[in-house]
Amino acid sequence: MRELKETEACTAYDFYREAEKLLTQRDAVAAAPLLRQAAGQLPGERGIERLLALALYGSSLFGEAEPVLRRLVEASPLDADVRHLLAQTLVELDRAEEAQAHFALAGRLEPAYGVSCRTWGGGRAGAPDRNGVG
Repeated sequence: MRELKETEACTAYDFYREAEKLLTQRDAVAAAPLLRQAAGQLPGERGIERLLALALYGSSLFGEAEPVLRRLVEASPLDADVRHLLAQTLVELDRAEEAQAHFALAGRLEPAYGVSCRTWGGGRAGAPDRNGVG
């Protein structure tokens, strides 16, 4: 896989595609800066922000992931995946009580999350989404 150079004229799409590959290889640390670049070129683009939040979470940059996730939840309050990842992020930030409401709503929106909400015991709960990414 060819690495993108900072000196290359890259589009948000280039950064996004490369970051997707890195996340597939479970390299969230390398994907996060590429997604920041993409988000800078296309602010508010939901697909980029979703992947950025996942990369930040996977990089243990929970404080940076939270505002991205809150923007996503505000834009789509019924998105169970984003709400569940926000809840997990809040747990990592030692705000489990605040996370419970998001876990509960994610569980009502998506039954697969309802199981994790009932059995959740704190800490990282494995993959942050139903697709096993993270």
